[in-house]
Amino acid sequence: MATFKQYTKKDGTTAWQYQAYLGIDEATGKRKATTHRGFRTKKEAQISLNLFLADYERGTTPTHDMTFAELYELFLESYKLQVKVSTYANTKRMMTNYGLPALGKYLVNKITVVQCQKIVNEWHSKYKSFRYMRAITGKVLQFAVQMELIATNPMQNTFLPRKKTVEKAQNFYDKAQLQHFFKCVDDYIKRPIKTDMKMLVFFRLLAFTGMRKSEVLALQWQDLNIFKNELTISKTLATDENYDVVIQSPKTASSTRTISIDPETMRILRRWRTKQLEDMLYYGFNANSPRQFILTNTKNQPLYPTQVNRWLLVVLRDYDLPKITLHGFRHTHATLLLEGGASIKEVQERLGHNNVATTMNIYAHVVQERREESGEKFAKYVNF
Repeated sequence: MATFKQYTKKDGTTAWQYQAYLGIDEATGKRKATTHRGFRTKKEAQISLNLFLADYERGTTPTHDMTFAELYELFLESYKLQVKVSTYANTKRMMTNYGLPALGKYLVNKITVVQCQKIVNEWHSKYKSFRYMRAITGKVLQFAVQMELIATNPMQNTFLPRKKTVEKAQNFYDKAQLQHFFKCVDDYIKRPIKTDMKMLVFFRLLAFTGMRKSEVLALQWQDLNIFKNELTISKTLATDENYDVVIQSPKTASSTRTISIDPETMRILRRWRTKQLEDMLYYGFNANSPRQFILTNTKNQPLYPTQVNRWLLVVLRDYDLPKITLHGFRHTHATLLLEGGASIKEVQERLGHNNVATTMNIYAHVVQERREESGEKFAKYVNF
């Protein structure tokens, strides 16, 4: 028999504990019980109790000789309740491809800091995302600490190698390059092949609003205020562990925002609304609903993320344009805003960053240029 209880720690945070009855001590004739504390959730406390009782019934000390792969399966049960669907899916993919091949077969209580350091060093030599791999693997091992399977987290005690200094290509367009890009898109969708106007709509929204790709793909017509020329961003599109499309809350609380859109973008959206109604009717769908997604496939389902990736690749290839990622259009928007005279605060709010510091760190190059020009601008203004 066991009881579970939530309690408040000295620092004001809450945690869970369990107390389990273990029977009568034959030597003393007294009741035996055990209490374990410090669990973040009741589920974690239940898992720890089950492991403890299994060892106790075998008559072994609770060393919990389980493999990393077995620990990972237990970790997923709790982790799934704590994070977004897309985060859970990305974690599973990363662990399946990297974490489990490296540590899966090893007993958790036998994994050493030296072993983990060698793994981190190998990841560093092969992959750009080695920091993320280390962080997630360390999170699984920290779960073992919380479950009292091991005393310390060996991955946490590893040294993180320095990032390789690789010269990055410019991931944004200047004003002339952006204008040329849209001329190429206009030309592409006028080709005799079956190409939809929604390609133009997608890139226009991406470049002229600063939204993330996932935010653009999640837009519905009800998010557009045609009377105020405003757009409300309140959700994102992602894929789950089965690669199915899901709609979820934004990246952060500050990512929920309402922004203005320019008249030309609004004109393009109005044109697309009419064309989409016609296109969907042709395919047998009534798209005349506020909850209708702005960008859909021929089955009237939200566009799959890889579709827009292909659009960009084909335009860059066919017109021999400077290479840029989809996220680069967000950088383009912010950079041109700052160059056009917008304040850091305005850019922060438009992009949905948590704070001004985030915006400053990303766009330091533009901010520095404006600082260097400020003295000259002042002199030109006051000189007589």
